[in-house]
Amino acid sequence: MSYKDNLPKTIDELKALSFDERARLWAKYSQYPFKRQMRSLWYYIQCDRLNLRIEHKYLVQIRKYKDDPEKCLTSVQKNKYNFVPGTILTRYFKGIKYTILVNDDGSFSYNGDKYSTLSGVATKIAGMKLSGPKFFNLATK
Repeated sequence: MSYKDNLPKTIDELKALSFDERARLWAKYSQYPFKRQMRSLWYYIQCDRLNLRIEHKYLVQIRKYKDDPEKCLTSVQKNKYNFVPGTILTRYFKGIKYTILVNDDGSFSYNGDKYSTLSGVATKIAGMKLSGPKFFNLATK
């Protein structure tokens, strides 16, 4: 019987374990002290059960947000320009003026159609794949 047979099979089983038992499980996977990182511990257990290896970039994120997981959600940005809803972007292309509106959800409206990215709008206007930030002169070095 391997140690994997003793691992919790569901998240509820993991939650039912005492803090000390979870800390002992955590010590198998991490050199850092256990501070109630249930999601991370469950992820480690599932990877261990399936013989998967956690990529380094994910370990870095787990360690970065282990004390405040909600910070991870607030640090994710839809786009790097953070336009205020209602902002109007204009661009002259081949002598025609194009006007794009930034919606409340961070998407862009052009001619009644909704686009999730500026590149989508630029592609529609130019008829070929383009970088939206460069097309609207927003790209900086």
